[in-house]
Amino acid sequence: MESKYFKLSEFKCKCGKCKMPANMPPQELINVLEDIREHFGPVVINSGYRCPEHNAKIGGAKSSRHTFGDAVDIVVKGIKTLDVYNYIIEKFNDKPWGIAKKISKDPYAGFVHIDVRGKKARWNYPGSIM
Repeated sequence: MESKYFKLSEFKCKCGKCKMPANMPPQELINVLEDIREHFGPVVINSGYRCPEHNAKIGGAKSSRHTFGDAVDIVVKGIKTLDVYNYIIEKFNDKPWGIAKKISKDPYAGFVHIDVRGKKARWNYPGSIM
């Protein structure tokens, strides 16, 4: 993994026991995160890789891209979630990625999901107000 802003530890499973799959996170994912970082400022990775056990424990989808290691949920402190999402859609909508948002009543409290699955998918998380 090559990045001037991110460390491998930011992508590791929160269970603290498992290992990430080989060659994860993909450089393509790092590149988009670096673009977002350069546009907005520091990006916080709320969730990166999740082992199947941890994914199940937190209620993640069985086929979650997080379990493959090619997905992140992010926030940019001080920037509205919708603004981050709109930037990503504007710049990367043609990419075969999963891009989603969770927006709550507090416009800064949600997150944006990005994965480089190789197939275009767009959605809003349940409970998202937009």
